[in-house]
Amino acid sequence: MRSALFQAPEPRERWSAHLREVFQSLEIPVGPVADNLAESIALYCQTFHPRGLKSADLRLLVARAFCAVGDRAAARRALESSTPHARHVERWLEVLSELHHFPQMLPFFSRGIVRPADWAGAQLDRMWTLDFNPLAPSGAERHEIVLYRTVRLLLEKMFVFWDAVRGEGTLGLKGLPALAPMPQDEVLEYIADLFQRQREPRGWTAVPTLLNLG
Repeated sequence: MRSALFQAPEPRERWSAHLREVFQSLEIPVGPVADNLAESIALYCQTFHPRGLKSADLRLLVARAFCAVGDRAAARRALESSTPHARHVERWLEVLSELHHFPQMLPFFSRGIVRPADWAGAQLDRMWTLDFNPLAPSGAERHEIVLYRTVRLLLEKMFVFWDAVRGEGTLGLKGLPALAPMPQDEVLEYIADLFQRQREPRGWTAVPTLLNLG
């Protein structure tokens, strides 16, 4: 019988150890705050990602955790160390500081369904892209009622992105053909109406401009 001294560490302990290594690589000082965040992230990963997590997603989790405690410098280092996120550090810092349902959004960030974007005409406003291609429904999921519900649920998670700028910004839409049989013009009208409905309850003075990116 193996001695308890040689037992393999529990999954959360492995996550915690790995996170401490990540923190060290990011030159994040050790201390109670870092320890508590490592334990919190480890518990989340053990619970929701028992099979592992992509490095970029883990570093996005780390950035979110440090944003939550007001340490944007540490969050910035986490984002700058990740190729997918380094290009839009400021945009990520903005949304990670404001987004209270981040765990629900992580799968959409991970799959590239929702991501920051740049466009020459958007200047420095908040532009995000919603890509329907990875969702490509099939069979019974292609029913229009289901598709409209999917679009609405996704947008309801994204509205907060434009709260700090009172609705100013841009939403680029990709993969609209993947939503067939829904006509593209009807989808655009539906999304525009959803945004308009947010103006009064959210105190917006504008609504994001919609761009069909094909």
